[in-house]
Amino acid sequence: MKKLLAFLLVMMMAASMVTVSFAEDQENLVGNFNPEDTGSALQMLNQSFSTIGSVFTTVGETTRVAFVCPSWSDDVGSLTVTLWTWDKDYETTIAAAPVAGPTAFEDFEDNSVIGFEFETPLAAGTYYLQLSDAVDEKGSGVGVWSAQETYPGQAVLRDGEYVKKLSLRMYVDYVTEPEGNRYGELPKLEGPKNDLGCDDPLPFETYFKMADFDLSDVPAGDQVEFEQNEDGTLHVLVVEGAFDCKYDLNFYNFFDVDDEILCKDYPYVAIRLKLANIEDKAGAGEMFMYTSSVSGATGGYSTAIKYDWKNPDWQTVVADPTVVAQFKNNALDGDAWLGFRFDVLNGTPANDVEMDIDWIAFFGTEEAALAFDGDFTKAFPEKVTEVPVVTEAPTATDAPAVTDAPVVTDAPKPTDAPVVTEAATADPGKDNTEPKDNDVKSGLPGWALACIIGGAVVIVGAVIGIVAAAKKKKK
Repeated sequence: MKKLLAFLLVMMMAASMVTVSFAEDQENLVGNFNPEDTGSALQMLNQSFSTIGSVFTTVGETTRVAFVCPSWSDDVGSLTVTLWTWDKDYETTIAAAPVAGPTAFEDFEDNSVIGFEFETPLAAGTYYLQLSDAVDEKGSGVGVWSAQETYPGQAVLRDGEYVKKLSLRMYVDYVTEPEGNRYGELPKLEGPKNDLGCDDPLPFETYFKMADFDLSDVPAGDQVEFEQNEDGTLHVLVVEGAFDCKYDLNFYNFFDVDDEILCKDYPYVAIRLKLANIEDKAGAGEMFMYTSSVSGATGGYSTAIKYDWKNPDWQTVVADPTVVAQFKNNALDGDAWLGFRFDVLNGTPANDVEMDIDWIAFFGTEEAALAFDGDFTKAFPEKVTEVPVVTEAPTATDAPAVTDAPVVTDAPKPTDAPVVTEAATADPGKDNTEPKDNDVKSGLPGWALACIIGGAVVIVGAVIGIVAAAKKKKK
């Protein structure tokens, strides 16, 4: 692997040398101070926040602290890294002189480990490592690998505010590897009230129940297959080795509800599913939010879907877009849901991956989503759950038989009986199967299936179902 140019910062600090470094090789990009799966590339270019970083506590002397940062394959762009000793809160911390940096890393190789190496080890303690000043003239972006989950070894701050359920891919190298936890206790941090969600324990009145869909005409793709199980659930197969390909259950073009689903009130999306081959851990899925402000799949506007690969039974997974800064800001500004793109996997499976999906629904809180028992008929008793049936046009019946003229009695003297004309016969030149004007005509909206390869969307599916909409009784 080619050598990377490094920027050197020399500073006197307790007679130690601090070296800013790229890793010359990238043999281990998983990090060692973060959750196991940090597979979401968090974009920092042109986002609604300008800084992001981790508060962490070391339990021994360290020789390196760093993040793993993507540059979206083009090795272009810049990020600035700064390290402080943590002191009380964010404002107090960054007001002091940094331990190292700020240092800009320009045009770094994609997925580089960027941060600080210490010739004289850094003492154990609580620190704050921050990324800022994202620049990329090409516009493809720069950022940091992340996981949308809480990790006890670090607390993520975005523009100085603590963000729950977010962690960054990070390296902390010790002089002597600790025998127990690699991290120490974190300072107590309180996140801001996000003002999102509502108190309704039930899902929103519009939801997707797979048994309500007619999937008989779903085409099989090269890398994903759909079919309906006998119980009405949707069976999804993602084939082995589907490199950098994302799978879509795209409702955007067909999303039609009478009442707006406000992102502020119902920000959480829950999916009830069962994994068919739990011995294989294929990683997370991903959901791109389509809302009033962002109506297409957009980098930085997606959220992870975490599966429990150890669970052989039905499980409810909850997509939490509230950790995405732009979604939160747009939701508070009145955005409504327009739909979403559900990528079953956000990665390349080593083996075929199968799952069954029962339903997808919007909730006001994550707790409500996890507590919901899935009985939509009980939640919405006024909802008609049967799928509309498309009936054939009525067949023209034979003309009614002509009865004999009534018998005329003698008294009183009647006039001559009217002449009985022949009953009208069907005109053989006319289509007699045409329904009358008041016949009901039925139409079915549908889903679109898309395969995303190399960032481009290629529509490969067809109409496959209907969206079942339920209505809550208005108070």
